Amino acid sequence: MLETLSTHQGLPAEAVYINFRNILDNIPSAYMVMDRDLHIVYANPAYLNYVERSLDDVLGQYIFDCFPEDEKRVNAVKERFLKTLEGKVTLLDRQYFQFTHADGSTSEKCWQCVQTPYYGAHGKVSYIIQHADDITTAEELRQKYEMIAREMDHRVKNTFSVVQAVASLAGQGAADIDEFREQFNSRLTAMSRTHSALCHKDWNGLLLSEIMKNELEQYGGVPSDRICMKGPDILLGPKSSQDASMIIHELATNAAKYGCFSRPEGRLGLSWWTERSTQTLIVEWAETGMSGITEPESKGFGTQLTELMPTIEVERIYRDEGLLVRTSVPLAIATRNPFKRSRLRRAGLPRMQRAN
Repeated sequence: MLETLSTHQGLPAEAVYINFRNILDNIPSAYMVMDRDLHIVYANPAYLNYVERSLDDVLGQYIFDCFPEDEKRVNAVKERFLKTLEGKVTLLDRQYFQFTHADGSTSEKCWQCVQTPYYGAHGKVSYIIQHADDITTAEELRQKYEMIAREMDHRVKNTFSVVQAVASLAGQGAADIDEFREQFNSRLTAMSRTHSALCHKDWNGLLLSEIMKNELEQYGGVPSDRICMKGPDILLGPKSSQDASMIIHELATNAAKYGCFSRPEGRLGLSWWTERSTQTLIVEWAETGMSGITEPESKGFGTQLTELMPTIEVERIYRDEGLLVRTSVPLAIATRNPFKRSRLRRAGLPRMQRAN
């Protein structure tokens, strides 16, 4: 194969091969050389380390026999190689494939390759020199950054929407500007508190019990002789954590004005559980120690707030002894975590196989 090829300086082909080795063997970057028939005539140690093969494994092999591809990708890659044989430097950008290791395990790889023409004495391209970069880690970081940017954009827009809704609802129910300012600031403080807690947990969500304790701390805290909590550990997703904190904040605020926290004998029982048959999270807020509790004539802020959350069902029972609020939400929504790690694309990726 090599004997028939002339070189840039008219030297025998073996000298070209030696020159390749002298130039590329000690370079830490991965290089591979193909002839005009797309047969591999050389690969440096860095390249062989990438593909976990020896030089004997790849030498003389047709590139697409050595590294099988599906027909569509073969045509696209071969087109670049042919352009290189015409004298053009070409780029194979972000080539994804599934690599099979020596132990039989597989991992996803992402390469970026540059093909440079190498001219012989006859003035035509004799070889294609390919420089390959394994950019798998960089690509994972890029995808993660893009995902975080999208999530941050979505989260900020959602926060603005919530603040706008809170301001609108607070304005409708406030008697004057001072009352509006007090209520609005209180609700923003509650939102900020939950936001900070989520940041400390890398936006992986908060335990329902943790949210309740944070919102009830100013009313005696938990545990206390006035507040009883009971339920399993339930990790809510970021969005559900924010919704839960707002609901509990409104219930606690109303309890301080009109309910169990407004009277020394008032008590609060908080319980939650999951119903397996319906895959639903149930939360009960039960106030006791009261008397003369009746249903209000108009909807308060808390009722209007929950009406803006279509995935949540809220039942309010105005008992004489105190308010009972039963909230139901599908587990798939309550515990959903949108911040899953991105993975490199799998669909349609050919396997980079090892020679037997």
